[in-house]
Amino acid sequence: MKIAILGAGNAGCISALHFQHYGRANGIEIEIYHSPVEHPMEKVGQGTTLAPLLYFESILGTNWYDNNIGATFKSGILYEGWGKKNDKIFHPFTKDGMSMHYVPSLLSKAVLESGVFNVTEKTINDAESEVDADWIIDCRGKDKSGKIEYLPLKNPLNSALLCRKEGRDPDLHYTRTVATPNGWAFVIPNQDSVSYGYLYNDTITSTQVAREDFLERFNLPETDGSNLKFDNYVAKEVCIGDRTILNGNRCAFLEPLEATSTAFYQKVCQVAWDYINQVDSIGGNSDFRHQHKPLLPTRADKEYMNDHIHGAMQQIETFVLWHYQNGSKFDTPFWEYAKSIPFTMDRYFENVYNAAKKYDWHDGCLIVNSGDDAKYYFYSQWHLNSFKCWIDGVE
Repeated sequence: MKIAILGAGNAGCISALHFQHYGRANGIEIEIYHSPVEHPMEKVGQGTTLAPLLYFESILGTNWYDNNIGATFKSGILYEGWGKKNDKIFHPFTKDGMSMHYVPSLLSKAVLESGVFNVTEKTINDAESEVDADWIIDCRGKDKSGKIEYLPLKNPLNSALLCRKEGRDPDLHYTRTVATPNGWAFVIPNQDSVSYGYLYNDTITSTQVAREDFLERFNLPETDGSNLKFDNYVAKEVCIGDRTILNGNRCAFLEPLEATSTAFYQKVCQVAWDYINQVDSIGGNSDFRHQHKPLLPTRADKEYMNDHIHGAMQQIETFVLWHYQNGSKFDTPFWEYAKSIPFTMDRYFENVYNAAKKYDWHDGCLIVNSGDDAKYYFYSQWHLNSFKCWIDGVE
């Protein structure tokens, strides 16, 4: 079997690594098509969750001492100025968990030069007629031709300013997520610099006001000149044509709170693997079985793909939107707007939320004694601990 990956950005690299890791025993061939002129690589630092580390180590040989993707430690997320209860809230990974920050442009370079994949530098216009492969994973960014229909996601942000400050901060081993009057900003440590991003809504705050607050608040020399505008969306149909599956921004995008992108790319790959291999959809992890078994057919098909990916993105949308419900230390038009966006707990969210409220911490973890509650450990990529952190810290 041959799988073609279109695009060598963050989603393309995660997809290639995923299928190589799980498919190499079956002799799967993977070819990456990329066009660096049309799709330049991200230079800002990227935070991630625990799972991608498996790929980085097993395929690229990445480790903490010697790595070529600019990786630094990520012990969790420090929220500053969110809600009215505490000035700072730390959201760690579960006990003993350590993830990483990395630079997407360096990951792309490492993947393309690894010698593991066939690499073709080529602009693809019509994937199904131009690409010779059994399956195509399209990660080329949001479609601008109008051929792919997108559904909107609820979120208060639509713009971002970026900056990179030279010099490493050795004490910064987590992502800082700082509330501002106009939204929030991320601070991500790289090996030789620190990446900053300022998220806001340009229908509420002008770019000039956002820029001035960004530079002054973080003592920055200047932005990198880019003013990114974005929509929050998910593709109505995840499978296009006979053999193309969308991933990355081609499939969906939601603002970067909680660093959900890499976990979402992996989720698409997992469901695509089921679809490609036509495995029984009742398999998979406990999160999958408890939350989706009643909704899906017994075999993987296009309906399965859409249901599962839409469900995954809906859960990410819900968890992220929850973070805005208690506002911030700023009583500003942005935060009033953010709190006004309708927020509804689905039954899976409500189950984990209620379970988290019942239990107390013990050695950095929650002790869950009830068998009925044990199945509510996860909601999408978030553990019960994540709910407990936010409930205790903000509500």
